[in-house]
Amino acid sequence: MKQFNLALTPQKISTQLGGELILKNEVELTNVAELPEADDKSVCFYENHKYLHDLKDSKSGFIFVPKDFDIDLKPDANLLLIDKPYIHFIMLVKTWLELCSPKSQGNISGTAIISGSAKLGRNITICNNVLISDNVIIGDNTKIYSNCVINENVKIGSNCRIHPNTTIYEDTVIKNNVSIFAGCVIGADGFGYLFHDGIQNKIPQVGNVIIEDNVEIGANTTIDRAAIGSTIIRNGTKIDNLVQIGHNCKIGRNSILCSQVGLAGSTEIGDIVYLAGQVGVAGHLKIDDEAMIGAQSGVSGSIPKRAKYFGTPAIDAGLKKRIIASEKKIPEIVKYYNKINKKQKSK
Repeated sequence: MKQFNLALTPQKISTQLGGELILKNEVELTNVAELPEADDKSVCFYENHKYLHDLKDSKSGFIFVPKDFDIDLKPDANLLLIDKPYIHFIMLVKTWLELCSPKSQGNISGTAIISGSAKLGRNITICNNVLISDNVIIGDNTKIYSNCVINENVKIGSNCRIHPNTTIYEDTVIKNNVSIFAGCVIGADGFGYLFHDGIQNKIPQVGNVIIEDNVEIGANTTIDRAAIGSTIIRNGTKIDNLVQIGHNCKIGRNSILCSQVGLAGSTEIGDIVYLAGQVGVAGHLKIDDEAMIGAQSGVSGSIPKRAKYFGTPAIDAGLKKRIIASEKKIPEIVKYYNKINKKQKSK
């Protein structure tokens, strides 16, 4: 349950979001919650029939429901009949957070160390023990949380949030409205070695990382700099916690990379691609636009546009499901084979 310090009414919410308001009683709403934990000041949503029992028992003060919802299932409740209740619920939460968030005036901690050559925009917040190196540029309204290290020649745009204990290596470019969560490492050397004269010789990593607008990067994710050129994360892509992105990778617009995904160097990911948890992708491959890769898959070849792949090695998801179903019959097949084989030997 998330409490807000600003109360709303069903009337105000429906005016903002639209939909058909069914109002049974006046109420001031102060929190959002799941149906089972809700109280008479909660806003909730209902969209999936398997949660009907939770809906009937809920004490929520206001519930978003589908347009075709049978109001007799919840006759005494305040309801908003609306297309796609969950999406509109998320829109409400986002707006409510913005209304309640204090307007920052900017502040620079006395414990921060900032190079004299750094250029800082308006309304910047820099928290305790931040290190900002030479020739760094930071745009307006950006906040750098405690213990971050920003190395030389980094450019960070406006309205960014760099959360605690993040390290951003030299020459990285971060554009506007980017959120990087705690413990990330952006721009460390890519993993490149060349075996020569009996030793592994390190390949110099002299490129950088470019992160475009509206990207989110989850906690403890690492994005390596390019050997030459740039590792690029394009507009609107969202990256979960504990993801590893190798050198020279290029990730398209509005893609989703879930936890523990690993991309080897020079992988190319298209637009609106979904990589589920623990997907591993070999280097120098392309996963084309709108493809989806199932959890724990190992991708050893390029994936075409809009394909759905699963397994290790990853193959067409429909075929993989049929293979899994067939594997369940293997004990019966072996038993039958042994029976036939025994009869043949006894002849």
